[in-house]
Amino acid sequence: MYIKQYLEDNNISIYKVANSALVAYPTVFNIVNGKVDILNCALGVVKKIADALNLTIDELLTLCDKNYSFDLFRSEQCHLVNRMGEIEYVIELLEKKKIDYYWKLNMKVESFYLLAMLDYLSKRNEIPKCTEYEELRKYKLEKLVFPADTELSEKLLGKDAHKEALDHAIPEFLDYNIVECEIING
Repeated sequence: MYIKQYLEDNNISIYKVANSALVAYPTVFNIVNGKVDILNCALGVVKKIADALNLTIDELLTLCDKNYSFDLFRSEQCHLVNRMGEIEYVIELLEKKKIDYYWKLNMKVESFYLLAMLDYLSKRNEIPKCTEYEELRKYKLEKLVFPADTELSEKLLGKDAHKEALDHAIPEFLDYNIVECEIING
C-alpha cells in the first residue's frame, strides 16, 4: 500500500485531498490508512480522489492495493517474460510506458526493476539500448534490494546468502542496486 507514502513524497495532506476532491475527510483518511478498501468505495468517490491527485483511477488503485508486494511484482514480470517471450515483453514494456507509469507513482523499485529488465533483455537479444531513459539511468536505489528467499535464507539459516546472491546477480539489475539472479525460468 503506497498511497500514504505517495502523499508524503509529494507533500500532499489528507485534508488537501479531501478538500480538493470534495470528499469527506474521514473517507480519505480511512482509505489512506488502510481502514477502508478502496475497492469497496463508490466509483464516483474514487474518481474524485484520483482527479484531485492528478492520477487515473488505475494509478490510484495501484497505490491503494493492500495485497501488493515487490516480490509479487518481480515474480509477475519474470512469468510475463517467460510467457510472452523476451522481445514481445520489451515491446509491451515500451509501448505501455510501464517504467514511466511506476515512476509517476513514486514506485522507484518497480521502475528501476523494469528499466533493468529492459536493459538486460535488450542486451540478450542484441537490441539497441533504449535512449528514452538515459536521465533515469543516472540514478539508483539507496540500498540493495534482495529477493525475499535470499533475505529468508540470510535470517533463518545464517548462511551468507547475500554474498552468494551478489556473486550471481545480473549486472543490469545491480546497476540500480537490485539483486536479481534469474529471469528466464526464474
